[in-house]
Amino acid sequence: MKHVFRSTAAMLLCAATIPFFARPAAAQHGPTDHSMHGQAAEVMPHDMWQASLGGGWSVAGMAQLFPVVTWGAPGGEPTNPFRDTGWYLTQPAVMADLAAPGQRLVLRTTINFEAVTLEDGELTFGGWGEGFLDKRHPHTLLHELMLSWNAWTSGGGGLSLSAGKGFAPYGTDDPMARPGLKYPTNHHLSQILERWTLNAAWLSNGWSVEAGVFGGAEPEGPYDLSNIESFGDSWSARVARRWGGGAGPGAVWEASASYGRVREEHDGVAETTALVNAAIRHAGPELYALLEASTSDPEHADGYFSVLAEARLDRAGHQPYARLEWATRPEYAREGVPGTQGFFRYHHGGDATAASRWLIGTLGYGFEATSYPWSFRPFIEIQHHHVRGARGGLDTEALFGTGSFWSLSAGARIFLGGGPMRMGSYGVLDPMSTMGRTMDMSQGMAGLPPFRRPPEDLRAP
Repeated sequence: MKHVFRSTAAMLLCAATIPFFARPAAAQHGPTDHSMHGQAAEVMPHDMWQASLGGGWSVAGMAQLFPVVTWGAPGGEPTNPFRDTGWYLTQPAVMADLAAPGQRLVLRTTINFEAVTLEDGELTFGGWGEGFLDKRHPHTLLHELMLSWNAWTSGGGGLSLSAGKGFAPYGTDDPMARPGLKYPTNHHLSQILERWTLNAAWLSNGWSVEAGVFGGAEPEGPYDLSNIESFGDSWSARVARRWGGGAGPGAVWEASASYGRVREEHDGVAETTALVNAAIRHAGPELYALLEASTSDPEHADGYFSVLAEARLDRAGHQPYARLEWATRPEYAREGVPGTQGFFRYHHGGDATAASRWLIGTLGYGFEATSYPWSFRPFIEIQHHHVRGARGGLDTEALFGTGSFWSLSAGARIFLGGGPMRMGSYGVLDPMSTMGRTMDMSQGMAGLPPFRRPPEDLRAP
């Protein structure tokens, strides 16, 4: 009953933002100047909520919530610990950008309500991190609070400095803004998030370089802000080349390479882990695709790897998608026996005891039934999981009762005030900032008031 009450409260809180996001600015709708050059010129726009605050200042944003149900190991043996059903209000969030004239200063704020709706995590077989195994942990209430200073150039490039809590410059887009509902196993190998960080970004002629200094400690829970105390002990960098239809985050093609050194404590002993990620991404008018590889190399232990490929087709509202991932992950001493919530939990600061290897195939289908200002997108997603021990003498048959099983999820993605945007970069590489500056320039050239309508390629797939 407690979880039903909390989920309902979070739903009502998100729903309270509907009137706010459903009122577009008076000057929001208008023609796009396709004569402009750069990342927003060749693609059709879609709507996003925006309001003028006067003096050239503006605020733009969106909200989302996904009511879903997941059936784990349907038809499996009664002794299978993954044979479970979970009802969730997952990924409930509100995102807003407060922007100065010309996007010179931008404050990004993302509030994530999973602390309320996913207190015990979400069934995500193969997932791990922050004290959860085979469940995805709730993200922190303050997911992002980043202030960016941007020095734009006339060619669509520029230089940025960003500071606050958010993503370190490393890896690929956050899975929240990608096609699959269930996060991949590589989430903690391919993104460094919810850290207190100082980032710099440079963009010119299709090339970008980012570097950041941050605190390596992960948050201990969804309300924890204490990892600011480790600020400065870790760093990361990312270089990317973009081409086709623009040079910024709306480019059709993007290839990137990232490196990071993250310092964390395990059982009171500090250890630095080297992270490496390489990826190539395509985002056209109808087809999105991503291929990435990630590895970790801890100082005093063996590391982990992931190879992932995913794609989605978007045609006339129909959105079939697929993902295949081959990965290893750490195994920890579980806090409970199968059939209890403790089976999905481990001591966050503990050392891994073994490793498992997963091959996970995902097929899904979604449909965009409505668009702005309320976008309702029902979907269904099926996954097949194949798991084996990788090292440490792990017997997955004994632990899980099987080495192969299915899971099924169904629900709806609900977006208010606009669709999802790419997450993971700031400043001149932030899609919302880039879109705002490009559209303001476009309307300024046409002698029209500025409005906020991002091009399709700046949206998440």
